[in-house]
Amino acid sequence: MKVGDAPKAPRAAQATKTSRAAGSPAADKAAPVSPVDRISLLGVPESELTPRVRDALMSLLTEMQELRAELAQAQERMSDLEKLADRDPLLDIYNRRAFARELERALGMMDRYAMQASLIFIDLNDLKIINDKMGHSAGDAALAHVANVITANVRQTDAVGRLGGDEFGVLLMQADKAVAQHKGEELATLIAETPVTFKDATFAAHVSWGAVEIGRGHSAAETMERADDAMYEAKRRR
Repeated sequence: MKVGDAPKAPRAAQATKTSRAAGSPAADKAAPVSPVDRISLLGVPESELTPRVRDALMSLLTEMQELRAELAQAQERMSDLEKLADRDPLLDIYNRRAFARELERALGMMDRYAMQASLIFIDLNDLKIINDKMGHSAGDAALAHVANVITANVRQTDAVGRLGGDEFGVLLMQADKAVAQHKGEELATLIAETPVTFKDATFAAHVSWGAVEIGRGHSAAETMERADDAMYEAKRRR
């Protein structure tokens, strides 16, 4: 080193100075890079990427994130539509198609696990008379009353559906015919003893019902027909 020359800064000090300059607010604002991006981008080290390739890959990542979000929203909408397709349009219970599917599922479980299950058919009596005397809104209130009483007095493992205009089905899992008979009587009593509220008036609703134990080897259609016959037999005895 010549006399008068300024001593050179140590390399470590120079590196620190350079690091501080790169970390200054102006530098950070000009080139914001995430910690992951500083290491690699799609598995390629950043040092091997040209600015143009890096920008293209960043654009691709952004598009992928947007597509994932759109796919998640579409799946959620499809799930909501499937639930709507399974529900009765008036009552918050299964429609006939969905109830038949639950019955088929129960039949499959019975064959595989030797389970017991029973089916109750319930018919709202005199719905036409209610509609004619008080209007269809009163009839809808009576139907809602029956559905609400049933769903409030069965287990979450059971299934409740509207099978027709005034007909309901109740699928009882792990229940033989004696249990189903007892449950049918209980539901009919609760429906009759709890008044239907419509506008400023109240009135009583009555139902007929029949119960059968689900037999192995029977189809869902055969089981529903047997329960329907049992219900109509009870209706004729009124």
